[in-house]
Amino acid sequence: MYQRRAYRQSMGDSRFTSLSLSVGESDVWIGFQGHADRSSLQKEAGSLLRRLRRELLDYGDPQLFTSLVPLHPMGALSELLTSMFNAGERSGTGPFSSVAGAIAERLGRHLKEQFGLSEIVVENGGDLYIDVLKPLSVQLFAPTSFLSGKLSIIVDPSYGPMGVCTSSGKIGHSMSFGKADAVMVACLDAALADAYATAYCNRVTRKEDVRKVCEALTKQEEVLSAVVVFEDTLAVGGRLEVGT
Repeated sequence: MYQRRAYRQSMGDSRFTSLSLSVGESDVWIGFQGHADRSSLQKEAGSLLRRLRRELLDYGDPQLFTSLVPLHPMGALSELLTSMFNAGERSGTGPFSSVAGAIAERLGRHLKEQFGLSEIVVENGGDLYIDVLKPLSVQLFAPTSFLSGKLSIIVDPSYGPMGVCTSSGKIGHSMSFGKADAVMVACLDAALADAYATAYCNRVTRKEDVRKVCEALTKQEEVLSAVVVFEDTLAVGGRLEVGT
């Protein structure tokens, strides 16, 4: 059943045609520009989302859903599972830490190609895949912090499609060993952005961790930008502009 998400009320404004859909635990918002028929796009998105979920459920190893460390794949992997396993290996987390970003990217790439869209944004549980022609502001969402909604990463289209993903030790259903209000990561690979956000959020347990975690994140060659928030302490780094 679809559950209304308040933070979506201002997403896209008049820039995108938008729709929301949910399949099982997956809850997705899609904003797009182009001449696609909205109902046809929603039908295709729902069909693909169900196929992607089936790929996960049909994978033979139940550790896929529970492992906190990288796993060795069992046989040939689909494109979705390949991106998740790679992200887990590179970040040191279990493959499922990247599932929201990985699904968002698969949906975004497929729909853009299928419908000839000029721009698309897919948000899956707070994690984003973004492919746009003009700069796009992505606000920090961290309801436990006074900085929530007051800081944005400006997505620069010249870097190409990217993922912007956020992990929190204080809100959400995902397991976290950290205490950060938010760790926000931008990468060219949305699955990797999701996995890195999880991995580095785990490292923030006190204010003194904020700067060093942000510096460690931005030293990763795949990371375009990072924002780390713990209570009243903030660190920002990377190549993308940050707005207020």
